[in-house]
Amino acid sequence: MSQTVNVKGVAQGFHGEVTAHVTLEGDKVLKVEADYSDTAYVGKLGIERMVEEIHAKQSLEVDTVTGASFSSGALLEAARKAIASYEGEISQEQALDADYKLNASDTDAESSASVNPNQVQENTSITQATVAYTADFAFDESYDVIIAGSGGAGLSAAVEASRAGLSVLVCEKSGIPGGTTNYSGGVMQAAGTRYQKEFTDYQNDTPEKHANLWLRASEGLADEALVRDLAQGSPDNIEWLAEMGIEWQDMYGHSPIPYVDEADYAERIHVYKHGGGSGSGTFIIEALLKALAEAGGEIRYDAPVTSLIQDKVSGAVKGALIQQDGQDIFIEAKQGVILATASIDRNPALAKDLNPQQFHDLNYSTILSAETNTGDGILMGMQAGAAVSGNHGCIDFDGKTGNATNNRIPSMPMIYVNAGGERFVCEDATYAYGYRAIFQQEKQFGRPTYMIFGQSSIEAPGSAWTAESLQVDVEQGVVIQAETVEALAEALKLPASSLQQTLASWNAYAEAGEDLSFGRQQGLAPIKAPFFAMKNRATNLGSIGGLKINVACQVLNHLGEVIPGLYAAGLNAGGWLGSYYPGSGTAIAGIIHQGRKAAQTIVGLG
Repeated sequence: MSQTVNVKGVAQGFHGEVTAHVTLEGDKVLKVEADYSDTAYVGKLGIERMVEEIHAKQSLEVDTVTGASFSSGALLEAARKAIASYEGEISQEQALDADYKLNASDTDAESSASVNPNQVQENTSITQATVAYTADFAFDESYDVIIAGSGGAGLSAAVEASRAGLSVLVCEKSGIPGGTTNYSGGVMQAAGTRYQKEFTDYQNDTPEKHANLWLRASEGLADEALVRDLAQGSPDNIEWLAEMGIEWQDMYGHSPIPYVDEADYAERIHVYKHGGGSGSGTFIIEALLKALAEAGGEIRYDAPVTSLIQDKVSGAVKGALIQQDGQDIFIEAKQGVILATASIDRNPALAKDLNPQQFHDLNYSTILSAETNTGDGILMGMQAGAAVSGNHGCIDFDGKTGNATNNRIPSMPMIYVNAGGERFVCEDATYAYGYRAIFQQEKQFGRPTYMIFGQSSIEAPGSAWTAESLQVDVEQGVVIQAETVEALAEALKLPASSLQQTLASWNAYAEAGEDLSFGRQQGLAPIKAPFFAMKNRATNLGSIGGLKINVACQVLNHLGEVIPGLYAAGLNAGGWLGSYYPGSGTAIAGIIHQGRKAAQTIVGLG
């Protein structure tokens, strides 16, 4: 009988070091355990699935997990280093050195969102043409409901349908669940909840006021029925998640929107235990996964839906084609297909056609949404005759400073200026409102916009810099420093006289305590030399817009008619947001609500 040995290796993951503890028996890998950062929320999902695959094969001959390739790849590298050390191929010191690689010629793949806007853009979706259904169609499998996508919308739909006794199959394109929900903070808006009464001063808030704010923020572009339905349903969705173990423990509000009636504003953003930070949306995903397992729902990974199966006579969707392990599998959906694959975030061709701001971001910004968000559900819906709606803007924010992300972090003394050296927006307005304006100015002038601040600004509340970190950014060219307005204008290629007048006006407003140009409330303090400037660059968490739906989340065609058997939810659906994202917690509210609503419609029709 072979001797059992325990060996250890370390590799560098996205959130820090990953340590693999490997138990060997001859050539077999009996067990792998991993230690990694507590903040690696998304990586945790990939590492856990990687460990399961290694145990199933008793070997390291497995692929990295799509959707968490950094973390799962780091675990695999650490385990291989552990074994290489045991076999004498490398030293123990090398096995425990996170920066040492088994193959020094290997380089980490570094994905880039940049595309050339003047070339024909790639359609990155793997979807295919709709498959024609006939009376004698031979399905390989049959379920009541097929759900494309395992983010917050897809899993909410799956839990609701499974709890109602329907057979449910969730098909996930990547190797882990969660999609872009994983990368969110998991916060969620709702009005009039018991938590709002406990944690805030807003004791008489209502869903009606909430809907009024969302509708005003949409600037007339959202479907009023969808918005009011979302506002009405959100409090119940908070309780639904609480029953699954989500512990709501805090609340805050979004930054102001200049033209919204103050009477409709309230602190509505619910924060749960461990939530609120980037990547903590995984806690909602894990709660939904547990509930799905308890309800008997099924989920398959690396199994994208690539086509809908549609009766061309009636228009009804009868099922879906999925691809798994290189095979085409035709699956019947006896009661409906729910599309929950997010929007067109990573598809340059669709972005260029449908959403100019998303296309701009693919060229110039940091894209944080899941790489699998290539508009698959939208394309499949369109091929089935669906209309699209709400392709107006993006979920954009300043990933460097976090400016105006909520009402707890005030905007520091700074201004935004365009290529003419002029202010153009209220800088303490909620983040996506500001970035919508930044996008418009950069398109109008064909030049960057800048954030300008002074030395004293970094000592003010809300500053993203210390004196030391600012100096590092200056040395690295992230921030430009100048001793005079003229020198700053020259460095930024802005009209000096215009920039001088802009700063003089701002300083006069600051001294008087009133911004007469844009009504800014926070950070009203003079900006004086030395001056600093940083080019504005959005961090993008997704595109707004998708398939046209009604309040039952049934997909509609171009005549407003229901396509039988087809549903869409969350950011795969459009029409419930305007031309900019109105504040944190809106997306999670929408995806949970519409996922549940789609399933409830199916249950009610069944």
